[in-house]
Amino acid sequence: MRFWNFTGRAGQAVVMPDQSYTYMDLEEAVEQRKWKFNENNKQLVLILCKNNYDVLVTYLAALQSSQAVMLLSVEMDRKLLKGIIDTYKPKWIYGSINMGEYESAGEALWIRSVPVSANIHPDLAVLLSTSGTTGSRKFVRLSYDNIQSNAESIVEYLHLDAVERGVLNLPISYSYGLSIINSHLAAGATVLLTDESIMAKSFWPFFQEQKATSFAGVPFTYQMLQRIGFFKMNLPHLRSYTQAGGRLDERLVKMFGEYAADHDKRFYVMYGQTEASPRMSYIPPDRLLEKTGSIGVPIPGGSFEIDRETEELIYKGSNVMMGYAECLEDLRKGDELHGVLHTGDTAMVDEDGFYTITGRIKRFVKLFGLRVNLDEVEKRLESELQAAVACTGTDDWLIVAVESEEAKRVVQSCLDSVYKLHKSAFRIHVMESIPRTSNGKTDYAAIKDGFK
Repeated sequence: MRFWNFTGRAGQAVVMPDQSYTYMDLEEAVEQRKWKFNENNKQLVLILCKNNYDVLVTYLAALQSSQAVMLLSVEMDRKLLKGIIDTYKPKWIYGSINMGEYESAGEALWIRSVPVSANIHPDLAVLLSTSGTTGSRKFVRLSYDNIQSNAESIVEYLHLDAVERGVLNLPISYSYGLSIINSHLAAGATVLLTDESIMAKSFWPFFQEQKATSFAGVPFTYQMLQRIGFFKMNLPHLRSYTQAGGRLDERLVKMFGEYAADHDKRFYVMYGQTEASPRMSYIPPDRLLEKTGSIGVPIPGGSFEIDRETEELIYKGSNVMMGYAECLEDLRKGDELHGVLHTGDTAMVDEDGFYTITGRIKRFVKLFGLRVNLDEVEKRLESELQAAVACTGTDDWLIVAVESEEAKRVVQSCLDSVYKLHKSAFRIHVMESIPRTSNGKTDYAAIKDGFK
């Protein structure tokens, strides 16, 4: 049974701070919304996501109607959003929007006033951005089977069941957050849905009142948990917690792993990419403290191999995307990868079959769990500055090199207003001149070394 069908389900499906909904409520709401999307031809539905019930209902209704769903953050810069809408021309948009080519269809739905001929592959289910909020027009194409198979694998290795009450405060438009919805619904579990940060005063009363059994976080989440005194909290109902979205410092892996071991809880450190729907591996909790630097073993139904020449980690599984899309015409494409994903990460494997990432081939970093394509950000900043700029970085921060104080001010403003990056997520380095290699290419290693 696909996770978005709920016939015969009992119990709570979604709980928000001010309202709760049973699986019967959810089924009725999806049925009511679904008729909006009943089309003779498959169409594209763009959802501007908040962490609320209506967004979840719209997502499920679009899936049940066999539409293709594009998920984007409601907070995306409107100029970047317009570029995506102009490129993909979705028939439906859900959310607050004011664009001339769309007219209201009620219930926060907007319909394109001038129809666009769209030839969308019948297997295409979900489109997720490859780079968080940076406005990339490149999307991952996921099939119904991709997201279903990954949801089932997650249910299996996390041991999810109908009594699970998992908190979701990660964005729904983020592959990690979406996978929590998919896997919990597949298990008949309860999603405790909120957009509150763990730093918010209202988060922990909600967590405790609803007897949350699990939560998920990116590396930044665990850095903050340590600071706010998580280890002293009384959380009797908590059974497990998970981490993905980038490498977590081994010191914190050990601290949270030891806490779990001492308090009869499970800590799962996981590895994945949006291109894999998104989970690829996990460390079994009982092996965590001896394998703290690894990404663990493949998820059920998946496998790894390492390219002998490049040392690139290659994943195989039914959750591997169909391919990428960069324009409307790409939505007609079928499965181009056939279950094989070149991750762009280099790796090694130990005698126990546990894999460890040793480096990266591609130029991207992960900030607060969101993947940022350095080349795309660099190109955008160059157009704003009309001057030389170079982007590099780590999973701790984005490093931008410029050649004047004025350029620094422009970059800082752009990173804040366009990309919504907190000032702690980037460093701007003013240099006399951006270093180049002997063949004239930007010397990113020298920039990073000069920043240390």
